[in-house]
Formats: sequence, C-alpha cells, structure tokens
Amino acid sequence: MKSSQQRNAHKQLSVTAALAFGLMASLSFAPKASAETASGLISTWGKACKMRVVEQFDVPMSDAVVNIGATEKQGIDDGTTSSKDIKKNGMSYNWEVRGKKISGYCNVNGKGKITEFKQGI
Repeated sequence: MKSSQQRNAHKQLSVTAALAFGLMASLSFAPKASAETASGLISTWGKACKMRVVEQFDVPMSDAVVNIGATEKQGIDDGTTSSKDIKKNGMSYNWEVRGKKISGYCNVNGKGKITEFKQGI
C-alpha cells in the first residue's frame, strides 16, 4: 500500500506535467513575432543594442537592460507608429548596466544597423 506522501507526490507530479504540457501547447500556437512586424523589429533591433552594451562593457546579458525610447513607446502605444514607420525611421533605445552607473542610448536605422551608441543621457 502506498503511503499518503507517495500518493501526494505522484499527484503533484501529474498536475505539474499536465500544466507544463498545457503551457507548451499554448505557446506553440501563439503567433510568433517575425522580423517584419513592429514587435519583431523592435525586439530584433533591441537585441542588437543589448549585444553592443554587453560587448562594450564586458557584462553578462542579464546586466544589460534595453528599453524602447519614450517617444517611440508612446507612438507604438497610441497606434501612431506602424511597422512601416519603424522601417523608415528606425528606433531609439535607452540602455543601462544593472549595478553600475552606466547608461545611454542606442539609435538603429530602418535596416537594423546601429547608427549611434552613446553613453550618458
């Protein structure tokens, strides 16, 4: 006869496995951000800026924080900036290194190339 602890552990494992399977299934059907969508461009170009921070300051990825510039974020949030606009004008990102007083901005053109990388804002 199984002990109460063994039954609880088995039940807990079954529930965890079911939740994990459900999560994986839902993620596999979620739309992916392609490089052609606004979110895909923002993500891809943000990663380029993040890599520049990591390389420039020799820090781990987890210490490099990159966010969309305030003006760009506002335009995206209110719907006045489209993927066409992003491809035409590029994006601006603010960056910082966690735990250090290092920050700045990174501008990317409409082709995803970093055109300006500055420390200090």
